[in-house]
Amino acid sequence: MLRFFVILFGLALVSGSGVAFCAGARAGAIAPLIMGALLLIGTVFERHYRNNPAQPTEPDWAPTGERFADPEQGVVDVWYNKTTGERRYVPSA
Repeated sequence: MLRFFVILFGLALVSGSGVAFCAGARAGAIAPLIMGALLLIGTVFERHYRNNPAQPTEPDWAPTGERFADPEQGVVDVWYNKTTGERRYVPSA
């Protein structure tokens, strides 16, 4: 839900700066254009945690003992790869 409002706000900044640019406020339209573009790019291309439902079987993976409630998956266990530093969130059995 927050993501939707951030994208909407970014679009409002970009479109508002486009209107201001067309109206003749060239210098005043640059800052909202840059802010809106950064908000849109950052929100649309943000990195999400990769949730792999299968328990890792490779030797570099080890459970951390952490467990928490994820709104989408329920209770998950955290696994950690010592080599790459990657974390996986596996639904608890």
